[in-house]
Parts: sequence; C-alpha cells; structure tokens
Amino acid sequence: MAERDDRPERLMQIGSILKDAALGRLRMAAQDRRRIEAAIETLDDEARRAAADDDIAVRAVMDGSRMLRHQQRRTALNAQLARARAQEAILMKEAARTFGRDEALRGLFDRTRRR
Repeated sequence: MAERDDRPERLMQIGSILKDAALGRLRMAAQDRRRIEAAIETLDDEARRAAADDDIAVRAVMDGSRMLRHQQRRTALNAQLARARAQEAILMKEAARTFGRDEALRGLFDRTRRR
C-alpha cells in the first residue's frame, strides 16, 4: 500500500508560517511608525508649552535655542517617519503577496483533496 503524500500539507504549513512572519514584520513596522508619530506629537506639545511660557526673561534667553532644537529634532523625526512609512508600505505589499500565495495554496489543496 502506498504512503499518503503529505507534501501538500507541509507546503500549506510553510505558506502559513511565511504569512505569519510577513504579518509580524508588518506589525513591527507599524509599531515603529506609531512610535515615531508619538515622538513628533510629544515634541510639538513641548514646543507649544514653551511658546505659552509667560516668563519674558526665560523666553528671551531660551526661545532661540528651543526653536532651533525643535526644528532640528523635528527634521530628524520627519526623516525617520518617512523611512518608516516607506518600509511599512513595502512590508504591506510583501504581506499581501504572501497572504495571496497562502490562499492560492489552500485553494489548490482543497481542490485536490475533493478529487
């Protein structure tokens, strides 16, 4: 008696593992993007609070350095955010492709199992 061919099942398992890995990478990229967006929001909140400071002497001494620091930090965070969004878009396409492959494999396996 011939042994049952388990290759299709193993292929489906591999497809599922690859899909889970791609979704995990996408999840990490989304978390990274959200972390950078939160850092930008925090930085902007600090700048708004500093601008609302009523102490004229402190503002006269600190305003220029605060603004420069804010602009430099904001520029760096904007660059990080652009990279994070680009990476997330790439990983989203990869996850969609991997998901499609997994679904195609499942469809093929279901059809061959019905025969």
